[in-house]
Amino acid sequence: MKHKEGYLEEVIFTDGSKIPLKALYAKLPFEHHCDILVSLGCELTEHGFIKTDNMQKTTTPGVFACGDNSSFMRSVANAVATGNVAGAAANKELCETEF
Repeated sequence: MKHKEGYLEEVIFTDGSKIPLKALYAKLPFEHHCDILVSLGCELTEHGFIKTDNMQKTTTPGVFACGDNSSFMRSVANAVATGNVAGAAANKELCETEF
């Protein structure tokens, strides 16, 4: 790739041919940066996200997940929304638990 001051100008292939362009998109695989979810026994989706139900419960009882690690929607708004649901669901479970 050839760039000028961080702006992409063209892609140069091994045979020397070139294609000018201004942007390049790549679909990178999703990866977790720690293995705590595996040690907790959480199931993953086929795309590597933590599997949750509509209340953000994972497949491991008492464990909830929200935000980027459990959804394709990579945004602050989604993280806040799913975090709110997970918090409410966890609170409900705690309130109903007999100690």
